[in-house]
Amino acid sequence: MNQAETEYPSLLGPGVTIRQVMGLWSPQGRRGHFQSAACATVTLVSLAFLPTFCALKLIIDTPPELEETTLCCFVIFICSGFLIKAALFIYHGDILKKLLQILSDNRRIYRNDENSEDIRYTYLKLSRRVYLYMQVAVLPGVAAWVLAPMLARVFLSSEDDATEASQQFPVPLWFPGNMYLTPTYEILYGAQSFCLLVAAQSTVVIDVFFIHIMLMVAAELQVLNENFSLMQKLNVKAQEYEEEEWRLRIKSNNDELTFSRNYHPTSATHSWSEENSDEKMCLQLVKNIQHHQHILRSVFLLQSVMNVSIFILLFVNMADLCSCIFVTAVLLQRDGNVTKAVKPLLVIPPLLYETGMYCIFGQILTDQSEKLISSVISSGWIDCDARFKRDLLIFLMAARRPLEITVGKMSKLSKQMLVQVLNGSYGLLNLLYHFHSTQ
Repeated sequence: MNQAETEYPSLLGPGVTIRQVMGLWSPQGRRGHFQSAACATVTLVSLAFLPTFCALKLIIDTPPELEETTLCCFVIFICSGFLIKAALFIYHGDILKKLLQILSDNRRIYRNDENSEDIRYTYLKLSRRVYLYMQVAVLPGVAAWVLAPMLARVFLSSEDDATEASQQFPVPLWFPGNMYLTPTYEILYGAQSFCLLVAAQSTVVIDVFFIHIMLMVAAELQVLNENFSLMQKLNVKAQEYEEEEWRLRIKSNNDELTFSRNYHPTSATHSWSEENSDEKMCLQLVKNIQHHQHILRSVFLLQSVMNVSIFILLFVNMADLCSCIFVTAVLLQRDGNVTKAVKPLLVIPPLLYETGMYCIFGQILTDQSEKLISSVISSGWIDCDARFKRDLLIFLMAARRPLEITVGKMSKLSKQMLVQVLNGSYGLLNLLYHFHSTQ
């Protein structure tokens, strides 16, 4: 366990225990690394099991109905996205540890007062709520996929329906030989149920980690904005002290007061106070610029890790939303099969939640970075010397472009991206309905 993990366990975010058990996050040490590699192998094999056998069914035993084919494509797309995301998360483990170290240094170095700690703790509580809500959104869908065949067997009463229900699996698959004989059916059913649980939990803990890091970076940006506000307070405080000294010297000319508090000339005292204030402002500006550079570094590392996996996730979620809505609508309109329709129906909320969280919290990070310009301009720069103004202008030129998480080199995590994903799903849905109506 490195310094960041030891000093600030909260930086690892919610779900760290599940990530370690699944081998997605490896601790330091040879023994821990070996155990993590073994767990990661089980996780990746489980994630590859579902799309592989579903693709074999699509190739060897193609379903005659369009909605069944669409359901197979949905499973292939979403599970392949889970597999790629988990594999890339494990592959970029060293970069993620370096990112945590930078955030740990930021907390240790740029800790000015209790206000900065309150800001970071507020974002941490938000991260924990996101994890809880995501689990609530995902678990009903997993339960529906696992239990739907059992419920169909219970509620279907006719002999033909019972035979059809007994041949159902949580996920469509092709298997060599007779897969409906005991104990082959029970083994495959249990294996699919385990793989569904692994797929759901792996994607939840990875998504929550990325969202947690985005929130921690947004917290650092808000702390930086507060620090620029403190620069203004420092300058005002210095000016008030100068005015107090001036009033004291005016009173020293009264007949009742024989001596002043010091013997420095008025102009020298004012000059010393002004120089002291300017020096403090310059030191605070340098510290804030260094903080901003660390934030830029953390955003660069985070973007390098999320670049491929989250771009694939957005594309896959766009297709999966379309598939779930289409399959649910067709099954309900054609024969009112609620047990089959509830499976894709309960996948829609977690897909929307996952896509929305990435886009919304990416927008929050961008909004915090856009506030830097106004925070800098509202600071007490106008009364400072030329050196401070020159350095501040250089920082303004560097900070004029807001920070954005760009995935796939062209897709920015923002509210506009969420609208584009929904529009893409709607377009694909119209295309599927067109093909369905021509059959």
